[in-house]
Amino acid sequence: MNERATAPVKGWLARVGVVVGGAAAATVLTVTAAAAAGPPLPDFRGRGLIHVFNTVDARTPVHVQDIGGRRHVLWPFNWKVCTQSPAPGKQVAGGPVSIGVVKNDERCPAR
Repeated sequence: MNERATAPVKGWLARVGVVVGGAAAATVLTVTAAAAAGPPLPDFRGRGLIHVFNTVDARTPVHVQDIGGRRHVLWPFNWKVCTQSPAPGKQVAGGPVSIGVVKNDERCPAR
C-alpha cells in the first residue's frame, strides 16, 4: 500500500486515539475524586493498631500517640487503640487520622 492510500486511515486512527484517551482520562479523574473522599472511618477502638494501618489508605497520614505513658510506639502489633479522631463514621477526606493507644496488656484510660 502506498503512503497516499494509508493517509486517511492514519488520520482516522489518530482521532479515535484522542477520543479514547480523553474518555480514559475522564474516568481516571472520576475514580480519583471518589477515592479521595474515601469510605467512612470504621471504629478502631479496642482493635489492634496494625488494623488501623491495614485499613486506612496509604496516602492518609496517621498520627499515633501513647496515651498510657510517654513511650514511643515502635511495633504496631504491641498496641491497641483507645481513641480516634475523626470519629467513627466520619469521612477522612485526605486529612490526618489521630490514634491514641496503650500496650495490649493495659486498659484504656476512662474517658
